[in-house]
Amino acid sequence: METTFTKIARKTNSKPLSCKCQACKKQCETAPCLGTPEDIEKLIDAGYGSKIFATTWASGIVLGIIDYPIEMYQAEFVPRHGCIFFKDGLCQLHDLGLKPTEGKLSHHAVKTINHPNKHLSWAVAKEWLAPENAEIIKRIKQKYT
Repeated sequence: METTFTKIARKTNSKPLSCKCQACKKQCETAPCLGTPEDIEKLIDAGYGSKIFATTWASGIVLGIIDYPIEMYQAEFVPRHGCIFFKDGLCQLHDLGLKPTEGKLSHHAVKTINHPNKHLSWAVAKEWLAPENAEIIKRIKQKYT
């Protein structure tokens, strides 16, 4: 059975790559990488629940992919700093195996893709709409409150 991660990698034609170049670090300073419900539950279970917040993903509206925001939980964004897990120029989650899906698959060579089925952020965001993730999302909400 295909995992959510391998499904997203396949559908977006992305491969995991670890890079510490300035362009990749800039991504962490701009916004936290999106995680699937599975990713976020793992972060909460690992003790990082205080760094996870309810949010809405509205980029799909701007991209013309969907016409409504998607409710989800993601890592905290700190103005003028970026992702809460970005410390001393590196992702704290990387070596722990807890880096969210978008972060595992995004790097400096990934280009913005206008085709909805290949857009990495959309592929992750729509997991928050998938009926098969309803139970995980329910657990996240219970753990979050």
